[in-house]
Amino acid sequence: MEEDLAPEPASENHFAFAEHQAADPLPDTPSRLPLILAVAATLAWIVLVLALAGSQLTRLTAIEGVQFVAALASVPILVALVWLLTQRNSRAEAVRFGLTAHGMRQEAAALEHSVAAITRSLDANRVELAKQVSALMEMGHAAQQRLGAVSSGFADEIAAADAHARSLSDAAAATQASLGVLLASLPRATTDIEAVATLLDRAAHSAGDHAAALDAQLVALGRRGEDADMIATGAAQRLAAHIQRMEASGDNAGARLESVAAEMSATVDLLLDRTAHAVDESRKSIAAQGEAMLAMVSTHQSALEISARDSADALADRIGSIDTVIERVTARLDAHRVAGDAMVDQLHAGIDQVETRMAALQAQGIERNQMLAASISALTGSADAMTVALEAGDAMATRTIVSAEQLLVALDAAAREIDETLPEALARLDTRLTASKQVVSAAKPELLALVTAAESTHDAIEAIAGVIAEQRRTLDTLSATLLDTLSAGRAKADALGHVVDETIERTHRFAEEAAPRLVDALLRVRETAVTAADEARDTLAGIVPQAAGLLEQASSEAMRRATADTVQRQIQAIADATDQAVAAATRATERVAAQVQSIAEQAAVVESHVEEARSEREAADRDTFARRASLLIESLNSAAIDLTKIYAPDVTDSAWGAYLKGDRGVFTRRAVRILDAVQARDIARLYDDDAKVREQINRYIHDFEAMLRGVLAQRDGSPLGVTLLSSDMGKLYVALAQAIERLR
Repeated sequence: MEEDLAPEPASENHFAFAEHQAADPLPDTPSRLPLILAVAATLAWIVLVLALAGSQLTRLTAIEGVQFVAALASVPILVALVWLLTQRNSRAEAVRFGLTAHGMRQEAAALEHSVAAITRSLDANRVELAKQVSALMEMGHAAQQRLGAVSSGFADEIAAADAHARSLSDAAAATQASLGVLLASLPRATTDIEAVATLLDRAAHSAGDHAAALDAQLVALGRRGEDADMIATGAAQRLAAHIQRMEASGDNAGARLESVAAEMSATVDLLLDRTAHAVDESRKSIAAQGEAMLAMVSTHQSALEISARDSADALADRIGSIDTVIERVTARLDAHRVAGDAMVDQLHAGIDQVETRMAALQAQGIERNQMLAASISALTGSADAMTVALEAGDAMATRTIVSAEQLLVALDAAAREIDETLPEALARLDTRLTASKQVVSAAKPELLALVTAAESTHDAIEAIAGVIAEQRRTLDTLSATLLDTLSAGRAKADALGHVVDETIERTHRFAEEAAPRLVDALLRVRETAVTAADEARDTLAGIVPQAAGLLEQASSEAMRRATADTVQRQIQAIADATDQAVAAATRATERVAAQVQSIAEQAAVVESHVEEARSEREAADRDTFARRASLLIESLNSAAIDLTKIYAPDVTDSAWGAYLKGDRGVFTRRAVRILDAVQARDIARLYDDDAKVREQINRYIHDFEAMLRGVLAQRDGSPLGVTLLSSDMGKLYVALAQAIERLR
C-alpha cells in the first residue's frame, strides 16, 4: 500500500520545451533612426519655410495663408507617409510578431512553472499522506497484535475454566451416582434385615436375648440409616444446588456413591451369611460396617463440600480476573478508538486543506488559461489581419502580372500596327512630294515667263502664307497634343512600373521560385512599354516637323515659280497633302489612344483573372494542407495506440469506448501518462533491443515531424507550431525524441 501511495517519479523532460521557449532571446526591437530622421527633416522644413517667409507672414491674405499652410504641411505629410510606408515592411512585421511570440512563450513558460510547482506540492502532500497512512497502518497492526494477545489470553483462561468445570462436573456426577446407589440399596437392606430378624426369631428361640439385642441394634442401625438417609438427602439437595450451578457436576459423585453402596451391599450380604452362622460376629460386623459407612459418608460429604467450595472460589476468582482483563482491554480499545478518531479527524482536515489548495490552484490555472486564450485570440486576430493584407498584396501582384502581360501584348500589337501603318503613310507622303516636285519642274518655263505677274499676285501669296501658317499651327497643336498623350502614356507606364516594382517586393516572400521569372517578365514589359512610347513619340515628333518643313519648302518654291493658275493648283495639292498628313496623324493618335484604352481594359481583365487564380490556389493549398494534416493526425493517433500497447498491454473498455465515440486522442493522452512514469533509459533500451518498438517510434516521430514542417511552412505557422508542440501529440513526440537522443 505504501508503494501505491508513493509519488511517481517526475519525468526529466517534462518541461523541456517550456524551458527552451523561456530561454529564447527577445527579438531585436526596430531602430528609431528613421523616426529621428523624419522628425529632423520635418523640423528643418518648417524652420526653412518660416525663415523664407520672414516678415511677410503678417501681410498674407486668407487665400495666400491657406496656400502657405498647405505648402508648409506638404513636406511633413510626405515625410509621415514615407515613414509609415517604411514601418509597414516585412522586418517590422517580423519584429512585432517576434515580440508577440516571445510574450506567448513567456506566458506558456510561466504556466508550465506554475503547473510544475503544483505538481511538486501534490507530490509532497502525497508523500506526507503516505507517511501518515503508514503510521496509521503500523498503529492498527500493533492494536491488532494486542487484541490477538488479549484474545489468546481469553481463550487460555476460558480453556482453564472449562477444564475446572469438567473436573467439577465429573466429581458431581460420581457423587450423584454413589448417592443414588446408596438410596436405592437402603430399602432393600431394611427388608433383608427384617427378614433376617424374623428368621432369627423363628430359628433361635434360645438366642432371644441375642436376637432382642440384635433387634435393638438393627433398630438403632435403621435409625442411623434414616439419619444417614436424611444427611444424604440434605447433601443431595446441596449437591443438586451445586449441580445446577456447575452443570450437573454430581454425576461422578453419584457413581462413586453407587460403588460405595455396592460395596456396602456386598458387605451386608457377607454379614447376613455370617449372621446365619454366628449372630455375635454378624452383630459386630454389622455395627463395624455401619460405623465405617457413616464415617465414609461423612468423609465423602466433607470432601465434596471442600472440593465444591474450592472450585467455586477458584472459578469466581478466575471470572473476576477475566472481568478485570476484559475491562483493561476495553479501556485500551477505547483509548485506541479515541486516538484513531483523532487521527481520522486530522486526516480529514489535511485532505480538506489539500482540496482547498487544489481548488485555488485550479482557479489560478483556469485564470491563466483564460489569459493565455485571450492572448492567443489576439495573436490569431493579428495573424488573420496580416493574412488578409498579404492576400491583398498577392492579389494585387497577380493582377499586376496579368496586366503587365496584357500591356506587353497590347504594346506589341501597337508596335506592329505602327510598323505596318507608318511606312505606308510615309510612302504616300513621299509620293505626294515627288508628284509636287514633278509638277513644279514641269511648270518652271511658265514660271519664268510669269515672273512679272508675281508682284500682282503678292497679296494672294501672303494670304496663302497665312493659310499655310494656320495649317502649320494646327499641325503644331496636333503634334503637341500627340506628344502630351504619349507623355501621359509614358507616365502611366512609369507608374505601372513603380507598381510592378512594389508588387515584386511584396510578393517576393510568397513566390521564391517564380520571383526571378516574374521580375524578368515585368522588367521586359516595362522596358518594352517605355521603348514603344519613346519610339512612337520620336517617330511622330520627327515626322511632323519633317513634313512641315517639306511642305514649307515646297510651298516657297511653288510661290517663286508658279503663275496664277498653276500656283492655285499647286496650293490646292499642297493643302490636300497637308490635310492627308493631318488625317494620318489624327488616325495614328486615335489608334494609339484606342490601344492605351485596350491595354487598360486588358489590365483590368488580367487583374480579375489573377485574383481568381490566387483564390483558387489558396483554396487548393488550404484543402491540401487540411487533408494532409488530418491524415497525419490520424496516423499519429494510430501510432499512439501501438505505443500504448507496448508499455501497457491491458486497455480498458472505457478507453476503446471513448475512441469509438470519436475521441481519437484518448490513447495519445494515455501514452503520455505512461511515458511520464517510464524512465528514458527503459525507452532507449526497448528502442535498441526490440525492432518492432523501434519501427513504431520512428514512424511516430517521422509523421509528427512531417506535420510540423507542413505547419511551419504556412504564413502563420509559428503559433500553430507552438500549439502543436504543447499538445498531447507534441509532448509524446518530445518524450520519445529525447529518450532516443534525437533532439541532441
